[in-house]
Amino acid sequence: MGEGPAVLRIRKAVLRDVRLMAELEEACFDEGYPESLLAYFVMNDDKYVCLLAELGGVAVGMAIGELEEKSHKRVGHVWTIEVLPPYRRRGIGRRLLEELERQWRARGATEFHLEVRAGNEPARRLYEKMGYVRAGLLRDCYGPGKDGIFMVKHLGPEAP
Repeated sequence: MGEGPAVLRIRKAVLRDVRLMAELEEACFDEGYPESLLAYFVMNDDKYVCLLAELGGVAVGMAIGELEEKSHKRVGHVWTIEVLPPYRRRGIGRRLLEELERQWRARGATEFHLEVRAGNEPARRLYEKMGYVRAGLLRDCYGPGKDGIFMVKHLGPEAP
């Protein structure tokens, strides 16, 4: 009898995962976060949530978010959500974002913010499906001529 489909597991990243996180960054983006910054995110888990997505025990994506205090409210800010190219469009990015939202709700966040490259249509469509709305254009956010779109989601109460 053959093996069933690989199971997707979302887990908290730990310090020993930093090199793996850097490799994911390199595979997904032209310029990724340096290992030193990734280690800082992982070690400061009172403020940052660092998640790894594993499919059949293989790391295929990650997410990093920060809890910020703004104008007497808690805001979850997505720093990155990334999935290796061969694993995209399988719901992994959605699961990572859902877990960030779940953790921020548990910490009292009432709003979520993120930036996405203006030309990244698949990601922008995912965020819109998940309730994010465009709140502004960020000129040259990703370098000269590379604009970003600022998106916001107001978090409602957890569904029963």
